[in-house]
Amino acid sequence: MKVVRHHLPCTGLDAMNAYDITIAGAGPAGSVLTLLAARARYRVLLAERSHFDRPRFGETAPPELRQALTRVGLERLAQAPFCREAPEVLSVWGSDEPWSRHHIFSPYGTALHLDRRAFDEALALAARDAGADLKLGCAARFAAQPRGGYIVQLSTGERIRAKAAILATGRAGGGLGLPYVREYLDNNVAVAARLSSPAGHLDPRTVIEAVPGGWFYLAALPGNEVIAVFITLATLVPSERRARLRWWLEALAQTTVVRKALNGCRLPYALSVANARASFALSGAGDSWLAVGDARIAPDPLSGQGIIWAIDDAASAMELLTRMQWRDLAQDMRARTLREVEAYLFERSRVYLSEQRFKGDVYWNTVSRSSVCQPDIGPSPRGFGSPKANGPNM
Repeated sequence: MKVVRHHLPCTGLDAMNAYDITIAGAGPAGSVLTLLAARARYRVLLAERSHFDRPRFGETAPPELRQALTRVGLERLAQAPFCREAPEVLSVWGSDEPWSRHHIFSPYGTALHLDRRAFDEALALAARDAGADLKLGCAARFAAQPRGGYIVQLSTGERIRAKAAILATGRAGGGLGLPYVREYLDNNVAVAARLSSPAGHLDPRTVIEAVPGGWFYLAALPGNEVIAVFITLATLVPSERRARLRWWLEALAQTTVVRKALNGCRLPYALSVANARASFALSGAGDSWLAVGDARIAPDPLSGQGIIWAIDDAASAMELLTRMQWRDLAQDMRARTLREVEAYLFERSRVYLSEQRFKGDVYWNTVSRSSVCQPDIGPSPRGFGSPKANGPNM
C-alpha cells in the first residue's frame, strides 16, 4: 500500500491524514522500526524534532553492528563517511595497568566509531525512501480517542490520525501524552569535548579510563576529529562554563592513556553536556502504543550496546506488531523489559564494583552503593555483552 502524502491544511477530523503508525523520534530504534513497517506496507509517519543539525552522542558500536545493519539491508552505513573502524579497546579499569582487547577474533570485523548525526540522518532517510512520511523539525503529541487510535498534534500545526503510537524519543524524552513512566537508575551525565589534530593522526582505538570523579571514553570519528567524554554525576558538574572547562581539564589531567591518545590535539574551548542516565520504562506499552529503543531501556554508556539494542528492539517490535494483539503485545514487552533490566543491572554491578582504586571518592562511592542496592525485578539473558572478566566492554 503506497503512503498517501497530503500537504493541504487540515480543516477538521475528516480532512486529517490517516496513518497506521506514527513514530515520534528518529534515532536508530524509531527509524529502523519505521523502515521495517514501511516495507511491510503500513502507512507510517516518522516525526523528528530536530533537523539533524547538531552532533549526537553514542559514537561507539561493537562489531555486531555490521550484522544488525545487514539484517535490515543497510550495510552501507557500516563504512565511510558514516563511521570509521575501531580495531581495539584499550582500558584502564580496576588496575593502573592498561588492558587491551583486539577485535581480530570477531567474526564481524572491527568495532565502529560513528558520526551519529550523519548515521541517524541516513537511517531516517532510508525509512523515507522505503515509503514512510518523514517530518523534520516536528514534535508530536498523542491524544487517545474513545473509539481507539490517536489524534496526533504536530508542532507544525497539523493534526493527523494514527491507529498506533510509538515512542522512540530516547533516554531523555517524555511520554508526549501517553501514559509512559520511566525509572532512572543513576544520575550520570556525559560532559564531552570535540578535538582535532593538526597532524591529522588520531588513535583509532576505543580508549576507556577510570579516574577519580568518573571515567573517560575516547573515540576517533570520521574526519580529523576525536571526541573525549567524561561520565560523572550531574551534581559534580560546575554550572559556570569557564569553571566547567577548568574542572574537565583537571579530570583529564588525571588520565594516562587518554592523554597519550590525545597527544597533539588542540585543547577544547567549549564543552557539551548530555543526559547519560541509565533508565527503563516502568510503563512502556499499552493500548495501541509502545516505547522502543532507549525510551524502553537506556543502558549505561559503558555497555557500548545501545545502538545494537535499539536496532534489535525495532526488529522485535515489528515482529510482535504483525502477530500479536495489543493487549498481548503490551504484556510481552513489559515482561521482556523486566527480564532485561535485571540482567543489565547484574552486569553493571559486576563491572563497576571491579573498580576499587578510588575509596572515598564521591562518584565511585555513589556507583558502589547503587550497584549493591538494586531494584528486584526478575532474571534475563541480557547484560553488557561479553565484557572482560573485570572491565568495560565498549
